Amino acid sequence: MKNFFLTLFFAILFETGFPNRVFSVNDNQRITEMKVLDNDSTFRYIYLYDNLGNKVLETKYNQQNDAWIRESQIEWYYEGSNCVAQFERVWKNNDYIMSYSIDYEYVNDQLITETHNTYSNGKASPFRKISFQHNLSILSSKSESYWRDGAWSLSQIDSFTYYVNGKTETITTSVYQSGSIIKQHLSTFSYYSDGTLASQLIKQKEVNNDWVNTELIKWYYTPDSKQIQSQRNQKWITETLKWENTQKIEYLYNTNNKLVTETYQRWKTMFWGNDMQYDYEFNSNGLLEKKILSLPIYHHWQAVISIIYSDFVQNKANLMESQFDFWGGNTGELTTSFIPFMFNNEMAIQKGKRLQINYNSMIDDGIPTIDFFNSTQQIPVYPNPSVGIFYINTQKYAVQSWTVSDLNGRMLKEQMQLFNSGVIDITDLPNGLYILHVTTLEAQLTQKLIKK
Repeated sequence: MKNFFLTLFFAILFETGFPNRVFSVNDNQRITEMKVLDNDSTFRYIYLYDNLGNKVLETKYNQQNDAWIRESQIEWYYEGSNCVAQFERVWKNNDYIMSYSIDYEYVNDQLITETHNTYSNGKASPFRKISFQHNLSILSSKSESYWRDGAWSLSQIDSFTYYVNGKTETITTSVYQSGSIIKQHLSTFSYYSDGTLASQLIKQKEVNNDWVNTELIKWYYTPDSKQIQSQRNQKWITETLKWENTQKIEYLYNTNNKLVTETYQRWKTMFWGNDMQYDYEFNSNGLLEKKILSLPIYHHWQAVISIIYSDFVQNKANLMESQFDFWGGNTGELTTSFIPFMFNNEMAIQKGKRLQINYNSMIDDGIPTIDFFNSTQQIPVYPNPSVGIFYINTQKYAVQSWTVSDLNGRMLKEQMQLFNSGVIDITDLPNGLYILHVTTLEAQLTQKLIKK
């Protein structure tokens, strides 16, 4: 019985559509380290940010015995506040090898294209492109294409219309194959007088070009409130020309307006049958301490898996664990699931058994690091000291290459930055003092590095 429900759980995504009613969203602290236990592997993520709070680097490690082995890196480049490129590299044969990139193009600070590329032997090949069209500042259409046989092949177009108050009125989705439309859907939205979403009507275009009802979603709210009380889905029955219930979600809040229960039910011919339920428990400060997944077993809700939030610092949980309840497995034993949490001020979901977060200071404060050379040829590097990953602001410095030497002048590492990367990675060197020499388009610059 327990194994059956364990198998069932892995098909269920542990998430909620109302994170702000469950998680605390506050200050501008940034996550700089995250350790994830997933099955029998432990991963470590190190994050760096610029002085605007933009994430510029994620480095992923895999723990083997007592050592952290480099696995991959993602680097983001900015022009002002706009991200113009994203590069992903994998660690292979003692070097980072480019594996994926995204190029972003803007017009008047509006994103107009995303071009996705894969790499083979260091050469980029485009494979996916997303294009955006705007009417003034409002998105009017979004198209997706794939690179096939030396040309872009259109895959899908989403077109948007709006009410005069700016709310979305319709979304028309057209799916293409070999240049021709093979499927079309139309979503029409309605709203209550207070601006909250009331319904979404979905239609499909038939061969005879008639739009036919397929699905209807309705939202209901507590009186005089924008809190969603329930969501109901219905499907259109062509034979009877009537709507039939399919699914509903009921939401329950406490007196502090925190979401405490989500109940999912499915229509079974003549009655609503329970599917699953999430319960949320909060501490005296209103912070989420526990999220519980329950399933209907023997006609009663039985807890299967819980996410435990603890180690609170400045109202943020720094430790999250996914544990079995009695009906999931050995009570209290860690189990892999999907853990929802706030990554900085955005909702995120991480697969794993345990998630541990740190908020160390690893942000570019715009201040030159160590005043060692007393020279105008000094280059700011951050964080410094660091555990081995240092960064140079690529908006200010176009790095071509760098070397790292010990205090006796013996060169230990050399790197050509083919993609204008700002990463200085010496995690494989012992702790200590090193001298960094950087070649940019304009000058030869230096800095002292402290690896701790």
